[in-house]
Amino acid sequence: MSESAKVEVERVYVINLRRTREVSRTKRSPYAIRLIRKFVARHMKVDPEKVKIDNSVNEYIWSRSIEDPPRKVEVKVTKYSDGTVKVTLNIPEKPETKTETKAAESK
Repeated sequence: MSESAKVEVERVYVINLRRTREVSRTKRSPYAIRLIRKFVARHMKVDPEKVKIDNSVNEYIWSRSIEDPPRKVEVKVTKYSDGTVKVTLNIPEKPETKTETKAAESK
C-alpha cells in the first residue's frame, strides 16, 4: 500500500466463522484467519495475497486461544486504488444516549 493510494471502496462485513468448528481443535484460529482472507478476497475481487489483515483482527481471533475463536467477527474492509485491501476490526462509534441528547437540547 503506497502513500499515494486512494480509498476506492470501504465496507463493513460480518463474517461468520462457524466453519472453524469443522477442523481439528488445534487448528481453529489459524483456519479462521484464512477464512477471513478468503472471504475478503472474494468480495473485493482481489488475490488473497493482496489482503492485509490488521493486528486488531488477529488479536481478536486469538483472544480465546487456538481452540475457540469467535463465531462471528465484524470487520471494516478498505480497498485502495493500488489493489491492496486492508481489513480492520470494526469498532462502532458510541451512539448518544437519550439523557445526553436531552441535556444538550436544554442548554
